[in-house]
Amino acid sequence: MIIDAHHHLWDLKKRNYSWMSPDLKAIHRNFLPDDLAKTVEPYRVRGTVLVQAHQSVEETRWMLGLAEGSKLILGVVGWVDLKDPQIGKTLAELKVFPKLKGVRHIIQDEPDAGWMLQSDVMRGLRAVHEAGLAYDLLIKPHQFEAALNLVDHLPAMPIILDHIAKPYIKDGKREPWATHIRQMAQYQHVYCKVSGLITEADHQKWKTGDFAFYLKHVVEVFGWERLCFGSDWPVCLLAGNYGQVFHLPEEILKAGASGKEWMQFMGENARRFYRL
Repeated sequence: MIIDAHHHLWDLKKRNYSWMSPDLKAIHRNFLPDDLAKTVEPYRVRGTVLVQAHQSVEETRWMLGLAEGSKLILGVVGWVDLKDPQIGKTLAELKVFPKLKGVRHIIQDEPDAGWMLQSDVMRGLRAVHEAGLAYDLLIKPHQFEAALNLVDHLPAMPIILDHIAKPYIKDGKREPWATHIRQMAQYQHVYCKVSGLITEADHQKWKTGDFAFYLKHVVEVFGWERLCFGSDWPVCLLAGNYGQVFHLPEEILKAGASGKEWMQFMGENARRFYRL
């Protein structure tokens, strides 16, 4: 069963996405479940994980409502205010929806690289864990030191690193990302999504070879058992199409994988991690 472990949906009539300016023409429109189904059907994707794109509980409830009406969306990674003293109550209310599987905060945009280590944030993360939910860790390379500290302090919490931590692919920069992600992979409770890659490259001129080092490195350090495929659709449309994203890991990695390993990467690991 092929599972796309990372995509988004949005309705611009319902809420304003501050990061999405009108000049981002490829994505500045509504993307809803019917659009998703038409997009993934040619690639035999049979399940997806819908991830938050707006930092509001209201969007989380909206996504959960969409998931309830969809056989394709198997799980939702929503947003809650990690600093809220009442986070436990909010999580209990959201868990009425069985497809809530995890939580994410857009840490990459926090100006303080150590934001995630604040005591009230850590308290909130522990509440997420106690609620039986996973955590999507969205960082950029300069936030790795704090992120390593975070995962060290949450040794039992299922954590998945989004977009292989957004290496500077456009600049061809490998270090210190390569060293840091090797350190991250030493924590067995951390998984990694192979997603969001083409938007980190030159949107107009990228080629398959630009990603070879980064993809081979994450396979080396995480192994096939803790990697998940994700499209980051529709954000990926800024630099390509769904088919290009779907086939990119295949072109670089499939020859070096067994049939079982490829099945793990393309669906089984996501099913296990998110308990889909």
